[in-house]
Amino acid sequence: MKAAIYRTHGAARDVLRVEDLPDPHPGPGEVRVRIRVSGVNPTDWKSRQGSRPLEGDFQIPNQDGAGEIDEVGQGVDGARLGERVWVYNAAYRRPWGTAAEWSVVPARQAVRLPEGVGFEVGA
Repeated sequence: MKAAIYRTHGAARDVLRVEDLPDPHPGPGEVRVRIRVSGVNPTDWKSRQGSRPLEGDFQIPNQDGAGEIDEVGQGVDGARLGERVWVYNAAYRRPWGTAAEWSVVPARQAVRLPEGVGFEVGA
């Protein structure tokens, strides 16, 4: 998948890159969301500038986003497949933010979008 990532802290122009990464898959209690819109949260730029340590070798930024659930992990109801959702805290203590084609989050952090609400509003 394509994702914006950073491997060190700093200004966006200095550290953000678009790279190809392996497609993520959900673990138990998680869902994978096909991201349609990614939103920037103030914690995103603060984290990128060093307010929080990296959670691994890289970080995909952006806590918030919206899209459709396209894969569910063990223990998550399969009826959620195809559900339109907004996602929050995607990158909190995890490397998988929403600035990517997919994001994997705990199922409780993927909340159904009300009928008629677009992805832009959800993100």
